[in-house]
Formats: sequence, C-alpha cells, structure tokens
Amino acid sequence: MGKKGNWFGAVKRVFSPESKEKKEQGNHRSKKKWGFGKSRSADPSSSSLGTSSAGPPASANEQVKITDVENEQSKHAYSVAIATAVAAEAAVAAAQAAAEVVRLTTPTSRYSGKSSEDIAAIKIQTAFRGYLARRALRALRGLVRLKALIDGQSVKRQATTTLRCMQTLARVQSQIRSRRIRMTEENLALQRQLQLKCERERENLRASVSCLLYHYTCVPKIYYVFPRGYGGIIVWFLILCIAFCIPFLFG
Repeated sequence: MGKKGNWFGAVKRVFSPESKEKKEQGNHRSKKKWGFGKSRSADPSSSSLGTSSAGPPASANEQVKITDVENEQSKHAYSVAIATAVAAEAAVAAAQAAAEVVRLTTPTSRYSGKSSEDIAAIKIQTAFRGYLARRALRALRGLVRLKALIDGQSVKRQATTTLRCMQTLARVQSQIRSRRIRMTEENLALQRQLQLKCERERENLRASVSCLLYHYTCVPKIYYVFPRGYGGIIVWFLILCIAFCIPFLFG
C-alpha cells in the first residue's frame, strides 16, 4: 500500500503546474491540449463580461419590472446550468466507477509478460486520460454557464422590448379613448346648444304670433267702419293667413 501511495504521489507531482509548464515547452502536442483547455476555460469570463456590459437603459418603473423578469430568468438559467453540470458529473462518475470495476475485476494477467516500464507507461496514460476527461468536464461546465448567460441576455432583451411595446400600446389606447370621450362631450354640447337655440326661436315666434293676434282683435270694428274699403280686406286676409299658419307653428 505504501508503494502504491508513493506511486500516486509521483503521478500527482508529474501533473503538477510546474511539470505541466515544462511539458508544454517540451511537447507541442500536449501544449495544444493544455492551450485548448485554457482557451475553453477563459472564454466564459471574457464573454460573460462582454455580454454583461450590454444592457439597454430603462426608467424607474421599467427597471423594476425588468429586474423581476431578469431575476426569474437568471434563476431558471442557473438551475438549468446546475442540473446540466450535475448530470455531466454523474456521467463522468459513472464512467469512472465502471472503469474502476473493470480494472478490479480483470485479472492481473494482462500485465503478464510486460516490463515494469510498460506497466508504468500504461498507468500514466490512464491517469493522463482521466485528467483530460476532468479538464473536458470543466470546459463543459464553462460552456454551460456561458450558454446560460447568453440565453439570459437574450431573454432580458426580449423582455425589455416586449415591455416597451406594451407600454406604447397602452399609451396609444389611452389617447384614443380620451379623444373619443372628448368628441362625444363636444357633440353633446353642440346638441344642447342647438336645442336651446330652437327653443328660443319657438318662444320668439310664439310671442310674435300672440302680439299679432292681440293687435288684430279689433278687426270686426275696422271692417264695420270700412266695410267696403281695401283696409278691411287686407286685415281679413292677414287673419286668415295667421289662422292657417298656427297649426304648423304650434303643432
């Protein structure tokens, strides 16, 4: 057991950061792999800064609504990212457990006929592949977080545009409603004015007709005074015209 622990310690020292830098200088292939891991792990922070710096300005009321929507969307995206990362971890753990079970159940005869150097090389390759798998898992986590951030930003933009469109529609609808109310009030006022004007004209006409009737009550006397003159004929003609027009005026 002690030798096995020393062997794992040596493997860990081999894959420590200092030995990693030395191996990068010596081996171009491993340098590409390490650089791929670095670029993949460094992308989420830079892209998250770039995406987080973009945000449309909003007023106080809009900001409150937008923050609520953003919180809900960020919580949802964060939960999705956590679930994906947990699933990936579970898959890697299952694969590692299966590999360990296979390694323990297989007989040691596979190493028979091989030198200690070959066995050590096989074990180092196995450890190195496990390390690469763990690095790929970390890169996958970074990609999941990056995707969650990008989706969150797109949802924020969509929510802000939707809120602005809704506010514009509400404003236009309120203006149209107020204009309709104003037009109906103006129409009612005009109708009242016309009714008052018609009533005044009728009152004036009634007053004028009553005056005419009062002035021509003495027509029979004039007719008897001037029975055959033109004045009596004119007066009787006026009385007949008034009597004919009264039903149309007061009817």
